[in-house]
Amino acid sequence: VITIRDMVRAQLMLVDHFGIEKLFCVLGGSMGGMQVLEWAASYPERVFSALPIATGARHSSQNIAFHEVGRQAVMADPEWHGGKYFEYGKRPEKGLAVARMAAHITYLSEAALHRKFGRNLQDREALTFGFDADFQIESYLRHQGMTFVDRFDANT
Repeated sequence: VITIRDMVRAQLMLVDHFGIEKLFCVLGGSMGGMQVLEWAASYPERVFSALPIATGARHSSQNIAFHEVGRQAVMADPEWHGGKYFEYGKRPEKGLAVARMAAHITYLSEAALHRKFGRNLQDREALTFGFDADFQIESYLRHQGMTFVDRFDANT
């Protein structure tokens, strides 16, 4: 397991390698924001300013739960092959897309999702009661999931 502290230690080694004594500003969002907090807590003498964005010092139980759902979605994909999917020439794209969809639900509050999407239908006048994306939120989540798989490795 690699922790946020491990990541920051590796970054510190890189900063030291380049001979940088003090960072003017460390900033990041989400997990990057957690790294910002670690920089400020562990190496305050090396950081002039810190800007953590959309982050917390630790995950809530709900964050942990959604991350577990995401991991299970990836591992349930038949193309997962215990994480050795490159040996089989395929990637667990369906599971990774579902994981990203679940994660996106956590990026906005219920109120924000309602303001943005409500119960608005996507390109139709009435519900189809099928498996297509009837609602805008469904279409949005599917889009986020499918565009994510092209730029992300399931083992990370």
